[in-house]
Amino acid sequence: MSGTPLHLLEQIAAEETAVRTAADVARSLLAGHPDLPVTGVKLVKHRGVEVHLQLPDADAVHAWADALSPDPHGLLPVTHAVNEPYPDSSLFEHVTAEGTVQGHRVHLYLCRILPEDEATAYRTATRSEATK
Repeated sequence: MSGTPLHLLEQIAAEETAVRTAADVARSLLAGHPDLPVTGVKLVKHRGVEVHLQLPDADAVHAWADALSPDPHGLLPVTHAVNEPYPDSSLFEHVTAEGTVQGHRVHLYLCRILPEDEATAYRTATRSEATK
């Protein structure tokens, strides 16, 4: 290690600190909202270290967005999209919201494959909208 430049070791130390701080934010979110469901937590290095909370359903995304909203009269915007990567492939539902907690970006998300009955209903509704 004696040949390792000091600035590289400082970079490692800064990364360790950023990850540790984001982990503390994630812990405080879970402890502060024990009534809100979470199915997974990731710390992701992207524009700093972000906290990603995987949620079980769209209602949970909305509930977390409400809980993390900095304005008591407005919610964090929630985006809802359904896409079909290839014709006649599975449909994917994505529900997301983003906020900032203690200087860290918090990404709330649900990603799931629609069951066949929901996919059929979605395709039918989409086709009828397209013909209007």
